[in-house]
Amino acid sequence: MLRLLGAGDGPLRLGGLEISELASEFGTPLYLHDGDLCLRRLTALRETFDGRVRILFALKANPLAALVSLLRGKGAGAEVASAGELRIALAAGVPPEDIHFAGPGKSLTDLRAALEAGIGTLDLESPDEYEALLDLSGPRRPRIALRIDPESALARAGLRMGGTGGKFGIAKEAARSLLERISKDDRVELRGLHVYAGTQCADAAAWTTLALDLLETAARLEAETDCSLPDLNLGGGFSFPRDEGEAEFDLDLVAARLLPVLERAPPGRRFFLEPGRWLTAPAGLYVCRVLARKESGGRTWLLLDGGLHHFAAAAGFGAVLRRPPEVVSVERPLDPGEERVLLGGPLCTPMDACEPAHPLPRLERGDLCAFLGAGAYGLTFSPVRFLGHPGPAEVLVAGGKARLARRRGRPEDALGDQCL
Repeated sequence: MLRLLGAGDGPLRLGGLEISELASEFGTPLYLHDGDLCLRRLTALRETFDGRVRILFALKANPLAALVSLLRGKGAGAEVASAGELRIALAAGVPPEDIHFAGPGKSLTDLRAALEAGIGTLDLESPDEYEALLDLSGPRRPRIALRIDPESALARAGLRMGGTGGKFGIAKEAARSLLERISKDDRVELRGLHVYAGTQCADAAAWTTLALDLLETAARLEAETDCSLPDLNLGGGFSFPRDEGEAEFDLDLVAARLLPVLERAPPGRRFFLEPGRWLTAPAGLYVCRVLARKESGGRTWLLLDGGLHHFAAAAGFGAVLRRPPEVVSVERPLDPGEERVLLGGPLCTPMDACEPAHPLPRLERGDLCAFLGAGAYGLTFSPVRFLGHPGPAEVLVAGGKARLARRRGRPEDALGDQCL
């Protein structure tokens, strides 16, 4: 991750700007996002697939409106999973027709918001959801797709969301029955199929097999139901390595197997990918300041002004196996380190602690450290209201300039939406 950030000799920088100076300007704890790196990864993804797939940024990974707007400026659409995320995408300038709305349990508020916005595709995940949509749609003719639950689970995925008989998607046989009904109903515009079988998938061959299976499923369902399925959303879930020893997801392998098939696709067929973590994770840092250093039970603790309430992933939330986070000294990021330490945040729970993956150089009160890979499933994935600590500022760095993208919270935010 330091390699992707372009770390060289001297203090840690992001987008050419010194982290220590940004911490002085915006305070700590602090999220920093390298917008230029996100754009480079977006361009690389598009070029790898020879421009034959449309990119939808999955907002669940990082719903920072300034970042969504930046990606939109280079042609990315959006994949959203709530009425709130839909509002963010629209405010960031994503046209409604370039928004896909997924999620296994959409409320009436969600469905109504999607209808009113006139989004490109609403991915349905059950026959009951189709019924609810028809009850709301009135004279409107919404564009829909069916999310297919693959028959096998996605190998080497951190979290599996398909092929498990779970809450995601519609089994193929049930999809065929629903498509037959839709073809006779004419109250919706059927756009196609969607699959998303898991996240943090490290096995490019397994991911490609499921993508090809969706193409075969579409061909079979078109023949069996006389439905047209012009849009196929192949999903996302590409893994991003947590440390320097892991290999990146093999996009070249995916392209080599998939592109020849896409080139033979029927005229008018469109393909979509919906990356999230892969685009933004390496571009983010969570920066904290050491409040105190202490020895306890033969171990060295560094107590920080930030913790799991802002970056829960560092404490293992959302992972099947808890893994130590990558943490570096802001002043000496390439220093091999001289001591093993434990990091503790300000929360009154033993879960607000972690041991970095590697030794750190000696840090004292007032020094800065940075958690790497914090550009996805960061602030909005975390229990930000726990104990009433203010939220961190978020800053987007692009084109050599830093701008505030989310204001720092205040103690009075703890009362926020409460009623006395």
